[in-house]
Amino acid sequence: MFGMTKTTPQLDPDREREIEQKKKTVRLFIEGLRDTTPEEAAHITDKLKPYLQNDKILPLEFKQKAFEWMRQLECEANMRAADRLIHEAASLLGREQMRERGQKLSDSRRYFGKVCALGADMEWKNAYQRLCETVMLSGNVQREGPTKAKPLDTAPKAPNRAKT
Repeated sequence: MFGMTKTTPQLDPDREREIEQKKKTVRLFIEGLRDTTPEEAAHITDKLKPYLQNDKILPLEFKQKAFEWMRQLECEANMRAADRLIHEAASLLGREQMRERGQKLSDSRRYFGKVCALGADMEWKNAYQRLCETVMLSGNVQREGPTKAKPLDTAPKAPNRAKT
């Protein structure tokens, strides 16, 4: 069987042009994720995922790489937002700014949760948690409503049985 080699089927030029056009479109959307807010990044990712999943023309390797890029860039957008908010919270040390600091801290934690779900590296997670602990240990963090440490007291009050 000399001379019998496995050849890849040749695609017609129209099909190749269509594949390249779709790849270019996907790359443009993914490049748009670079400097966006986390909300915009999630919106773009939510719109692009079904497009890639339902596409029968694009190669599987390209789709897998595109999903990886999207996840990484969305993670970076959330990391930037969490980092910015935790540093702003750390800079608010005055007593009159406690509520604002607590709000920034809780917003930062929300983004941190998304970062963890998207798979950030452990070095960044550890640095964030150290800074968060530093902000919390600086004191006077006030929270609205019940927390896990101080749940809402729903028990009825004991009647006053003291003798007068």
